[in-house]
Formats: sequence, structure tokens, C-alpha cells
Amino acid sequence: MTKYVPALVTGSVVSVAISFVLGLAASASGQPPSLSTWLPGMIFGVITAFVMANLVGTKGSKAATPAQKEAALAFRAEPGQALLIVFREGFVGKAVGLNLMLDGVAAAQLKSPRFTALSIAPGAHTLSAGFGGLAASQNRPVEEAFTAAAGDLVAFRAVMSMGMAKNTIRLERVDDRASLASKLKAMIMVAPHAPAGAATQQV
Repeated sequence: MTKYVPALVTGSVVSVAISFVLGLAASASGQPPSLSTWLPGMIFGVITAFVMANLVGTKGSKAATPAQKEAALAFRAEPGQALLIVFREGFVGKAVGLNLMLDGVAAAQLKSPRFTALSIAPGAHTLSAGFGGLAASQNRPVEEAFTAAAGDLVAFRAVMSMGMAKNTIRLERVDDRASLASKLKAMIMVAPHAPAGAATQQV
């Protein structure tokens, strides 16, 4: 819970500040304190705290170099490797970083619209996507198993579907290279995290 303290403090400050200003305005006009004096401040304070709590865990991701993006758009993997591309689009939770894990190792974090690309070893892999912070309790994470051969291009589109109780994250396989290239060209590419082992490496 300590990770949410800054969000709660900021929300409280916003609430007090707005209520104070509205209280001064009411006093200046000769109106007695009322529900309308502190309710707006409370509402905006709660909204501020909620938004900031959802952003807990969102990091400033490093943009890829032009050379990395050029290689990704050419769908070139390292010799003897396969190329994995994951992109995110859509407006739901776009400012909250979506954590990507490949075989249990952190691969990248994507806001929307963003993409990342990794050269991966041939064989079976598991890609997972999920949020941190308060957003984790509102969105179901997802896992997708796939197998890649040397020279393969494996691409997934990460999207979110609204639900009654929880939103659902989906990883959709994309096979149309022309459509994929068109989408990625307009997006910022996020550099993948430094590999922890030999399973993945930056393009």
C-alpha cells in the first residue's frame, strides 16, 4: 500500500486546495459554507488519486534508435533468430504502461500507440501482458504461447476490451505484413529491456 501514498497525498492536496478556493469565493459573495463548497474538491481529489494510482508502475520507456526502428520495419531478425513484434493501440488506458514478459523475463513496457521488437531464439515461447499499480486489479492479464522458427516474424497486437467488472487484455496474432508495416510506421518504437539471458536480444 505504501506505493499508493504519493497518489493519496496528491489527491488530498488537490481536494483541500479546490475546497479552499471555493470556500473563499463563497465567503466573498456572502454565502455560508455548504455542500457545494467542499464536494467538488472531494470529487476532483478522488479522481486525481485514482488516476495517479493507476499510473503506479508506469515508467519512462526508452525510445528505440532510428536504426532499430528501420530494422524492425524491414522485419529483419538476427541470423539464426526469429523476430517478435508487439504493438499496442487503442484509447483505453493508453497512458498506463503495459508490461510485456517473454518467458517470465521483462521484455518492454508499452503505452498506446507504441511497439517494440525483439530477436528471439527459435523454439517455444510464452508472451504475457499485464498492468502494474491499481490498474492491475482492473484488468485481466493475458498469456499467449507460440512457437517460432529461425527467420520467422511473429507479431501480436495488444488491445483492451471493456468489461462489467474487469477489462480484458488480448494479444491478437497479426500475419498481414503490409498492414503491420503501415501501422508500425506511424508509431514510436520502444527499445526492449536489456536481456537477462540468451533467450532475447534487441533488434
